[in-house]
Amino acid sequence: MSKLSSDYKSYFYKKFFLIYFITLSLFIIVDIIDSERITLFSFEDSWNFILYQIGFCLISIGFISAFITNLLWKMKKDT
Repeated sequence: MSKLSSDYKSYFYKKFFLIYFITLSLFIIVDIIDSERITLFSFEDSWNFILYQIGFCLISIGFISAFITNLLWKMKKDT
């Protein structure tokens, strides 16, 4: 079992950052296409709201990336 868990950890650490940055890039591209600028850095809002919005988006993208990485691991394990 420890071999499987160490394989999962190395797979997760290798794939997570790649998937995270791809997801973050897609999020920014969709944001730019939708509003023609990055709306996270809207200077009409207060700095606290901007930081909250950036933090929330990065954490959400992290959870989505971890979920996708976990799905890829399960698909790899089944084959």
